[in-house]
Amino acid sequence: MNKNITIIGTGAYGTVLANVLTDNGHNVIMYGVEQNQVNDINENHINSTFFRDYLINENIKATTDFAIAIEKAEVIILSVPTFAIEKSLDNIIKYSKRKVSIINIAKGLDEEKLDLLSNKITNKLKNKDILENYGALYGPSVAVEVILRKPTCVMACSKNIDFANQIVELFSNEYFIVKPTTDVEGCEVAASLKNVIAIASGILQGYSASDNARASLITIGNAEIYQFAKHFGAKIETFMNFATLGDLILTCSSFKSRNFSLGMSIAENNSALTALKYHKKTVEGVMSSKIAHLMMEKYKINSPLFELMYKILYNNVNPSILINNFFKYAKVV
Repeated sequence: MNKNITIIGTGAYGTVLANVLTDNGHNVIMYGVEQNQVNDINENHINSTFFRDYLINENIKATTDFAIAIEKAEVIILSVPTFAIEKSLDNIIKYSKRKVSIINIAKGLDEEKLDLLSNKITNKLKNKDILENYGALYGPSVAVEVILRKPTCVMACSKNIDFANQIVELFSNEYFIVKPTTDVEGCEVAASLKNVIAIASGILQGYSASDNARASLITIGNAEIYQFAKHFGAKIETFMNFATLGDLILTCSSFKSRNFSLGMSIAENNSALTALKYHKKTVEGVMSSKIAHLMMEKYKINSPLFELMYKILYNNVNPSILINNFFKYAKVV
């Protein structure tokens, strides 16, 4: 059955998911604050800010009016940076006229409470008689490859397995493959913290370290991410799925990854402080590193690699320290 779906945000990943959903016959409207992007989508059927002249499905609609965007929504997809989540939820509460299902695709954690973003979202909505279901979509999915309809595999995450399966039905087609899981905690923590490991991997690349070193880094990173995730009740078997190991491998090896690219820049400048000064794009791993550091202190989590990355990113420790030190403290499951 076709659904009325609203995507909050006209960014790169929100655009490609709009494309997937309209390819599947759903009615999709996007809400954006950039008038030029909204016009581009409506008039030219492109989002040139992110994808140059790549055509998207002509049935996608866009608006700058939040009330219009969610007027008929049955499903709302949160496709905004974590700092914009709060305002988006306030607008949903203000303008929503019915219960809706929420699917989050923002990759981050709650900086204020050092908690899961899913808890922040559901806690804010649960007493407003608005939230029907909550889920998330995570996995290795470079946006430009999805817009070109290249094969992609991701995870539909919800504590309610029936809703996880509904997400699978919404998105699945011949090029976008979706599998269900109930381990929201494991997938969410991995989606955020893998960006820190990707910066580390980029540093190794920038210093021309070996492929052996990167493979070992990814292994150690996956094990340390699990140390954080298990605090929230994640299952170890989750760390072999698309949203965890799959996304980690992609982000730690793709030159299309902003986090990997920042790591290379840090190595080239021999300083995180210098690299960040000239890096214009938002790089999620920098904030995730800070949150991970605070979590380590609060929850007594032992993660030497994350501690090392915090020192590089926030104390301006020479990044070359990574080359000879992360193996020394290697901790695997």
